Amino acid sequence: MKFSVGDKMRIRSSGEEGVVVALLDGQMAEVSVGGTIFPIYIDEIDHPYLYWFTKKNKEQKRVLREQIPVEQAAAKAVPLASGIHLTFIPVFRTIDMEERVEQVKIFLVNHSHYTVELEYKVRIGNVTLFSLPGVIQPFSDLYLHYIDWEQMQEIPRFEWRLREKLSDQYETVQDVLKIRPVKLFEHISQLLQHNLPSFRYTLLEEFPARRRDGKAELPQALVPKIQAPVKSMKDIPRYELDLHIEQLVENTKGLSNTDMLQIQIAELERYLRIAVNNRQDRMVVIHGVGKGVLRTAVQQTLNAADCVDRIESGWQSAYGFGATIVYFRY
Repeated sequence: MKFSVGDKMRIRSSGEEGVVVALLDGQMAEVSVGGTIFPIYIDEIDHPYLYWFTKKNKEQKRVLREQIPVEQAAAKAVPLASGIHLTFIPVFRTIDMEERVEQVKIFLVNHSHYTVELEYKVRIGNVTLFSLPGVIQPFSDLYLHYIDWEQMQEIPRFEWRLREKLSDQYETVQDVLKIRPVKLFEHISQLLQHNLPSFRYTLLEEFPARRRDGKAELPQALVPKIQAPVKSMKDIPRYELDLHIEQLVENTKGLSNTDMLQIQIAELERYLRIAVNNRQDRMVVIHGVGKGVLRTAVQQTLNAADCVDRIESGWQSAYGFGATIVYFRY
């Protein structure tokens, strides 16, 4: 599907709508959704006009209550954590029938469960080209800036400092990245050879845990190593617990609202025990928004649990208002 700068678009997976602000190459575009600009593959977006037309026709068509089909809620895809990365997207320009790199756009990609506070700076010699303090939410991409191709060949220093904003149990991590011209040209050659839109450097996979004596421990996995024997898949601790009833029972026929709520709270209590047995540091409980009945019951259960240090129920970029984050104490 072809797009031009300024075209309206709709993201297939989330239904969010926005505008195309730039075409990076034949595979990726840069779009603006709700004031946020980020890159996306072109095959993941559609023109929204067919969706608007179909939606309008459905709203105008009268359907008897008995004819409305009951749809099963689709299972939510669990995002896979890969770490925090600095991603470089070269912007090409055709000069004398030859593709040449004009500039490089730089993004910070947080594909982790951490809420990251960052200090970022780019320098060439003693000249600071760009600096930014800020916060990036879990599973979010942040456009930082662009650098002219000539400046990229002058070996700029990408200085970064990362800290977990919501917890003081992790060490702050900082380092400097420098890409020498030989390596830079190697990256560009591989992108052209394999028709890829970007290359990236992983800054951090896991934050190292802070020890009581002030020294950093080795990074801990988000789901700690299981200490007790696992008898079934249900005994494995979860970082993310989805309490939608469709995820817990195959069929809700014959179940009252009270019955379903009891099943959901029993599932929550069971995974709280599993989390404590495995000394899990935190867990995301997905309860949805709805009328707020399940959310209220979940938060009452968590507040009454001795193992819970605190909860956070505000807006999250990955879950909206439909989840509560639980932090455990031992």
